[in-house]
Amino acid sequence: MTAREGCMSVPDLTGDVARATELVVRGLAPDGVERVWTVDAFEARAFQHEIDHLDGLLFLDRVSGHDAVFPRKVYR
Repeated sequence: MTAREGCMSVPDLTGDVARATELVVRGLAPDGVERVWTVDAFEARAFQHEIDHLDGLLFLDRVSGHDAVFPRKVYR
């Protein structure tokens, strides 16, 4: 699903990013115990966004095109 996404690393921009809507994430905790998370909707988007950071990517690397980047709206 494509939806608007932003990031504190790029505070002035948002963009349209396609992400999976359901996700199963497996990983090891610091104590070596395997953890499994099954997430959907906003949590799935957030997991993918943060995993991208671990891989050195920003949401701008995944926007659907140059016309899909926008200035962040400021609400006062």
